Amino acid sequence: MPETTITETTIFSAPAGEREPNYPRLLHTDPDGPHAGALLLIFDYGLPDPAGLLAFPVYRSDDGGVTWAQISQIRDTALGVGHRFQPTLYELPAAVGGFAAGTILAAGNAIPDDMSRTHLVLYASTDGARTWQFLSVIDSGGPAVYDPGPESTTSAVWEPELELIGGQLVCLYSDERYKDRGMLQVLVHRTSTDLRTWSEPVLDFGVPDRLTRPGMLVTTPALPDGRVLGVLELVGPPGVPVHLVSSPDGLRWTPADNLGTLLESVEGTRLSGTPNISWTRPPGADHATVLVTGRIAVAADGAIRNVALVNRASGHGDWHEVPLPVAATVAPDDPNAGYSQTLLLSPDGRTLVQSTSRRNAAGNLDIVVGTAPAPAA
Repeated sequence: MPETTITETTIFSAPAGEREPNYPRLLHTDPDGPHAGALLLIFDYGLPDPAGLLAFPVYRSDDGGVTWAQISQIRDTALGVGHRFQPTLYELPAAVGGFAAGTILAAGNAIPDDMSRTHLVLYASTDGARTWQFLSVIDSGGPAVYDPGPESTTSAVWEPELELIGGQLVCLYSDERYKDRGMLQVLVHRTSTDLRTWSEPVLDFGVPDRLTRPGMLVTTPALPDGRVLGVLELVGPPGVPVHLVSSPDGLRWTPADNLGTLLESVEGTRLSGTPNISWTRPPGADHATVLVTGRIAVAADGAIRNVALVNRASGHGDWHEVPLPVAATVAPDDPNAGYSQTLLLSPDGRTLVQSTSRRNAAGNLDIVVGTAPAPAA
């Protein structure tokens, strides 16, 4: 697209009184792979499938995010309860478990209407996200009830994220079942070499103070220097701050109570809640450009900013503000607008692509994708 192009496309607009769509996750497929750099989008509105169960809609763009078409629904063909929350997409960069590089994986939370259980499930598509097959239940937890209070007894599992590391698929997720150790919620991972059976969980982050509740860990593929970066939110401390964490390989994050560093721009802007992270190494660049979003960006004076944070030195040194492509005002007391949005930099380093949710005239939410020229370094 031309360097001066700025676009906004409303993918889905929810009417008044319906469930609020959210968790709009973008996947930029490998430009040299079988999907030729197509963009894929998923979110958790959960439109009913022909059987009446909630299903995740999947959309595709072949022009860099300007136009979109729905190409499939990921239906619950295994548990029969419906796909409700927290979907994510991942393209296999190498073969694993009998699936070739370029296979599209999807993980999400399958939850019945009575919210009585949480199930993190894995599906695969070998035709570019047009059809899907169930592979496995990664983990199952208690009811889908959110209670971050110090006396909470909740036991759900939430927020799966996928990475292929060392020939095994890694699923990182939030787990509320460590309260007997004084931890309201922890971040764990399981691994699989066949995508059907999973290792025992490994504790990555957790603080035994019945206050600090790390969640929503999202990580990057390995940077050029081999490190893996991640972002997480901290429920409990004021402002739900977003922290940056680092691992030598994406599997070792110890010690578990080391929650990394607070993300803050040189302008004094901090991010709050539902973080996401991505990186690209534009052609000719010496270092990777890292982008981090939160649900809200708060300036030093308390003003709400429609920005992400960018670092052009592979996560080292200073972070700066970068304007988000979609024009949106997110209120601190609106818990869903902007929830778990995505911001990507195109492989050529010229275009920012954002997916987000924005409050609409009906009082519900729209899922919106925007593109804009990347700011000069």
